[in-house]
Amino acid sequence: MYSKKIEMFFYNMPKTAIEQRTYEQQMAMNTNTGVNPNLESLMRVIEENQGKMTEGEYLEAMNALCALHREHEQNRQQQQARAQVAPIAVGRPPSYAASVPLFASSVRVFPPGMEGNVPEQRAWERVRNYHPDPFQNRISAEEWMLLDYENRFRLVREATEHFASKKETQHRTPDPKVCPFITRHAVGRWSMEDDGESKWECVCGYTGKVKNWKKHEQSERHEEWAKHRTVSRRRIEKMKAMIKDDEVGNFIRFAGYAPNPAGLYPGGIRIYTVWQDKNEWTHPEMFAEFHRSPIPVFHLDEHGNVGDTTTTWFVHRRNIWARQYVQ
Repeated sequence: MYSKKIEMFFYNMPKTAIEQRTYEQQMAMNTNTGVNPNLESLMRVIEENQGKMTEGEYLEAMNALCALHREHEQNRQQQQARAQVAPIAVGRPPSYAASVPLFASSVRVFPPGMEGNVPEQRAWERVRNYHPDPFQNRISAEEWMLLDYENRFRLVREATEHFASKKETQHRTPDPKVCPFITRHAVGRWSMEDDGESKWECVCGYTGKVKNWKKHEQSERHEEWAKHRTVSRRRIEKMKAMIKDDEVGNFIRFAGYAPNPAGLYPGGIRIYTVWQDKNEWTHPEMFAEFHRSPIPVFHLDEHGNVGDTTTTWFVHRRNIWARQYVQ
């Protein structure tokens, strides 16, 4: 009887004793979910002393009792949920052989002739990734192996040509005339990409956005450094090493850098990048003393008179080796 009363207050607290007895009759048909024995004892004491309480005191006691019952039910449900969770298996992980089927769908299966043939796989991937023809860069491994060797080699050469062209563009600093100041003072590669948002390093130690080069040239820091134009030996050696790498060039093999005992797709393309422009610290013999400061540029007005005067920096015309094809 007491447990039913607690359930009654748990779902809907009646406002009067009459409503309470009516709702008890409605809840009598519900299934009892079980009540803590201690709560039943409290319920019994409240019922036995109901005549000594006012209706308000009785309802307040029942409210407190239902709150305790609600907490008990929540704890009981949480314990049941934890008990239903399957225990974690403790032991050695499955063997490699037992795990292979789990990843079978992600394992690439190559057709005959390509399985285990790394140079052939690299050649096919080169065409897939870099061939300029959209039809050719969708070729499957099966279609690739159906082509004869001469056609496969032709597609590899075309894809490598396209790849080399992109690399030449991306790994060269802009023409010296684009920004003579940065050309003369940059450490390493710089570019005008992203509207000058990319960063560059000046030999004076400054690092900032390319678009702010004029502000840096006129800054107090750079002007103070320009009085002596001294550069550390470490930075000079770094620039010389990059120039040496540029002069050696970058060799791109047709067959990729993998063991190739069969000699498939021999040769490649050597391209020449420009990561570092020559300057007065790497090649002092190329710059006279008067070239180590900005030179004035006079602008004439429409009447032929000297108007505004600006400054620029002397730069050499860039000579880059043409790409070489190695057989």
